[in-house]
Amino acid sequence: MSLSKPAKNLTRRTFNRLMGGLTVATAGQGLALGPAIAGGARPKAVIIGGGAAGATAAVYLARNFPDLDITLIEANPLYTACFFSSRYLGGFKPLDFITHEYGALKKYGIRVVHAFAAAIDAGKKSVLLKDGTRIPYDRLIAAPGIDFKFDQIEGYDETAAAVIPHAYKADAQIAVLRKQLLAMEDGGVFAIASPLRPYRCPPAPYERVSIVAHYLKTHKPKSKILILDSKDEFPMSEVMTDIWTRKYSDMVEWVPAEFSGHIKAVDVKTRTLISNEERYSVQVANVIPNQHAAKIAHISGLTDKSGWCPVDPMTFESALAPGVHMIGDAIDPGDMVKSAYSAHSQARACAAAVGAMLNGKSPAEAGLLGSTCFFLVSPESGVQLGGTYKSDGKRLTGQSGFISQAGEAPSIRRKTAEDGDAWYASIIKDMFG
Repeated sequence: MSLSKPAKNLTRRTFNRLMGGLTVATAGQGLALGPAIAGGARPKAVIIGGGAAGATAAVYLARNFPDLDITLIEANPLYTACFFSSRYLGGFKPLDFITHEYGALKKYGIRVVHAFAAAIDAGKKSVLLKDGTRIPYDRLIAAPGIDFKFDQIEGYDETAAAVIPHAYKADAQIAVLRKQLLAMEDGGVFAIASPLRPYRCPPAPYERVSIVAHYLKTHKPKSKILILDSKDEFPMSEVMTDIWTRKYSDMVEWVPAEFSGHIKAVDVKTRTLISNEERYSVQVANVIPNQHAAKIAHISGLTDKSGWCPVDPMTFESALAPGVHMIGDAIDPGDMVKSAYSAHSQARACAAAVGAMLNGKSPAEAGLLGSTCFFLVSPESGVQLGGTYKSDGKRLTGQSGFISQAGEAPSIRRKTAEDGDAWYASIIKDMFG
């Protein structure tokens, strides 16, 4: 099953030119949206992004507010679930397991538009597509996800990422990384460069290490793994270090920032990762850059100086653009971590608020939101961490938390892995029907 490449982003200059000169698409542009979107008196809800946040929001709006005209804008015709991609990377699951189509959303009456959303014009209450089409809305839910700060690693940009993949978005890069892992010779070095906080799914790089370690121990036992970390600590470090020591002996080495783990440059040709004091020549490199909200959020004036999108924690309405609601990894959620579980939880609360507001009602107070990160350390052994969050009127604050412990019994780890599989089946059903 092939995956399409995402469309290129527009520059701010191009956006300003388009915003000043275009209103709606002409008939020859291939998207027959004008009459369908403009016609009728039903309130219009538009959602940008078809991931764990956006697809969930669209489905929950359609299920609970059938009087709405709902359009989901997503550039890619297929969705690759980044949050369970390690199972594919390690060979536990096929690519089809993390690849999903949007066709089922039609049964809810959701109009799915596969096009690149270039900008949001909050003043005119419309989304501008790359081809110049304007899609109007009464309220917008934007879930654009993250982009990378490529300018912070010398020699590493979008072109370099095609050779040294980050594999950290819903695209084809995870297949590239798996191909490189399979081709690596026994005795080679696999390196992963982990970013500074905040970033998508804090434990994910370390789950990836565990999955790769399991593959190498099984198929290429002379190989090594380097974790080149931009931080001096990482989530669940005690648990993960115990697991790596017990399961994978001396295969895994963690290099914190204090000891030259923070990568400043990349030589793509020689696959060399460079810190201030060290040069690491490796056979396979997985570089995960520092992150901020997706470019559409910056172009559209929805980010603050943090690089993330500030929102009202009750309704997720943007603090910078009335009528625009932001959810998922692009927002500054207070204490709440960036994860698929968080995005799904936010989407349901946001859909309830937006649906009520479009029907002229005040949104009900949101209850507890949750986040759990399930991840594997071997095919049938899992760990987890998570918590609950609630609005204090200004931000989402942590209410409770839980975490797997070092030395847990195999039966507990097996149950955690099963719970993770059950959660994945549940969220995919919520996203795609």
